[in-house]
Amino acid sequence: LKGSIEKAHDPNRKMLSFEDSKLAPLTDESASAEKRARGYFHVNCAHCHSRWGGGNSPFFVVYTLPLVDTNIIDVKPAHGNIDLTDARLIAPGHPEKSVLLERIKRLDHYRMPRAGSALVDEKAVKLIEKWILELK
Repeated sequence: LKGSIEKAHDPNRKMLSFEDSKLAPLTDESASAEKRARGYFHVNCAHCHSRWGGGNSPFFVVYTLPLVDTNIIDVKPAHGNIDLTDARLIAPGHPEKSVLLERIKRLDHYRMPRAGSALVDEKAVKLIEKWILELK
């Protein structure tokens, strides 16, 4: 993990171009599910889950990072599995095993993001489920 964190934050690492780094609205069906889902995580989660952001789980959902460097794909959760079998932060092809999806679907103490969200964003849930199913 240490190596991937250092690599992900290497100042010489090529990031997305300005044009490619524009976030797509959640409802923009002309953009890929990946681009919209990653945009959702960037807006709602990256303020904590980025280097020195305050989130205490070792993943980074900053949109401009390559997906492989976010440390969310097929990675076991650091803070429990919320009773999901064979849980991963994002389990490619398996929304039912994906902790990040489960956290945005809940309104209890497992809920993320914790601040500023009292409703489940059903459009985001459907989109992230779709994206996870597309991952193989």
